[in-house]
Amino acid sequence: MLSLVHGHLAAEPGGRRTLRRSGGQDARDSGRTRWRLAGRHRAADALQMGRQARTAAGTWILPPVEKLQQTLAQAGFLKSSAPQTYQVARVLLAIGGGVLGLLIGLIFRPASATPMLLGVGGIGIGIFVPSYYLGRRARTRQSNIAKQLSDVLDLLVVCVEAGMGLFEAIRIVGTECERHGQEIGTELNLVATDISAGASLGQALRGLADRTAVDDIKPLAATLIQSEQLGAQIGPALRASSDALRMHRRLHAEEDAQKASIKILFPLVIFVLPSMIAVIIGPAMISVLRTLSNQGG
Repeated sequence: MLSLVHGHLAAEPGGRRTLRRSGGQDARDSGRTRWRLAGRHRAADALQMGRQARTAAGTWILPPVEKLQQTLAQAGFLKSSAPQTYQVARVLLAIGGGVLGLLIGLIFRPASATPMLLGVGGIGIGIFVPSYYLGRRARTRQSNIAKQLSDVLDLLVVCVEAGMGLFEAIRIVGTECERHGQEIGTELNLVATDISAGASLGQALRGLADRTAVDDIKPLAATLIQSEQLGAQIGPALRASSDALRMHRRLHAEEDAQKASIKILFPLVIFVLPSMIAVIIGPAMISVLRTLSNQGG
């Protein structure tokens, strides 16, 4: 019994050292874990702050390639090779503009810095012209689609109320509109193609809204998606959207008519009013000058 107690007491200090060593290792592991967790929390906080900053800025900053693809789709260039073709055309136009400006400068004023200036100007014009053309084409196409949308909605209402499904109505109306050379017909055919490929109606309509970037299409797509999800009738939803779009266009036309009187004021004052003053006061001024010259003679 005494030997057991003695052995236990003899072994106790080593056990304490073992416990102390184990406790120190646990403390170090716990410190490393806390440090890693704190680093992860800091990274997550920084990422969240970046997202909040981008959201507060109002828009997400898209990479140039994605933004170019969106602009090309809005302009009607829907092929996958369109961005590469656009960049190649831009580079070729810049090179051609620079060479042309340099040649013109060498022909007319070869002994000055004019050839270099004209070459730089030609390069700038070659870079700017494709961007300007693309933006103008996109805006023109969006305006045409917005103008054609109300008539297309009326056709869709007629087809749906005649007993067709929405997919068949979109396909038929898109084919007819494309046959008449309307831009919205191409977009409706793309919607029908997406649905045939397995996409849902919501995905196809969201793709339509993203490709066209027309403000009137976004609420229409949201209305149709909600009607499909809730199981409501598509015909009344289309008719309500058509009436709302027509009312919006009428209000927009009235607003433009009210602005016309203000916009025409500046050309009237700058160009028309001086001419009227010259016509009215000119003969009287000539008579006054003749009278003064006779009196002076």
